[in-house]
Amino acid sequence: MENVQKLIGVLAGGYSSERGISLASGKTAYDAFVEAGYATIFIELDREGFKVDGQLVKISDLGLAYVFNVIHGTPGEDGHISGMLEVFGIPHSTCDTFTSALTFSKFQCNTLLRDKGIAVPRGKSLLEMPDLSIFSDWNFPLFVKPNRSGSSFGVSRITSITEFAKAFEVAQKECQEVIVEEGITGVEVGCGVLRSAYDFGAGVQLDTPKTQAIAITEIVPTESDFFDYEAKYDGKSQEITPARISADTDALIQEISTRTYDVLGLNGIVRMDFIIDPDKGPILIEVNSIPGLSPASIVPQQVAYRGWKLSKVLSRLAEEQIA
Repeated sequence: MENVQKLIGVLAGGYSSERGISLASGKTAYDAFVEAGYATIFIELDREGFKVDGQLVKISDLGLAYVFNVIHGTPGEDGHISGMLEVFGIPHSTCDTFTSALTFSKFQCNTLLRDKGIAVPRGKSLLEMPDLSIFSDWNFPLFVKPNRSGSSFGVSRITSITEFAKAFEVAQKECQEVIVEEGITGVEVGCGVLRSAYDFGAGVQLDTPKTQAIAITEIVPTESDFFDYEAKYDGKSQEITPARISADTDALIQEISTRTYDVLGLNGIVRMDFIIDPDKGPILIEVNSIPGLSPASIVPQQVAYRGWKLSKVLSRLAEEQIA
């Protein structure tokens, strides 16, 4: 196949709490690129460096045409890997350095989105334990979470201010900066989004790239009060695609998701998470610039629901970056 002349590196692992999830995502991506006919190598990052088959390598010496980055958390999702690849002139699947860093810093990202008229939760950024009276007029439950982390590591849902100190301590184990968000009650959903000059829904080539929603998945935790780590990756949630929401709400979430993608200048496959407040409508709670691709992850489920092949989606996005 013609693609075999282009060497793809699937980059996974890292050294954050999300390492295991990243390795599972990397396996899915590796299989997809092999299925698409590419010469593909699996590059694992750990504390010692980048490795292929257990041997240390230099990324710049591998002759890569493209890197598919599935390192969740730091250093893959916070802009460090993007910056390195851009210095080496290697096309990649993720956002540029600034945008990656912005989306990884939840409070800063929400501040910008709020300014652009996109509904996000009320929140506060903290570096040290606060005077708890500042939350006297907030609606519970509150979510206390690390500002820069993913996969719900370090996130606590509290229903009383007496639980705050412990939740703050848990969050600071992941990141010194902690954010507190006012809880929103409603249906939780995730919307996958990508940008391509190929319309995957219509199956046609476009004159210019178009930001496209993939599908909307309803997330129903079965053994917890929110979509925490166990709900995401240990099967303790029910994920329903398409979400059981009205056509109008579906269309609105797709519109907000694609607008957010464009406002932030995102790249590659991204997932937007929302809670649908019965009165206020969809509230954007998180932008995931490198969503999971493991068998338990939402985006592969959405791609399958649409009848698309993941190998075709990933190869199309790769070709557009290589070109």
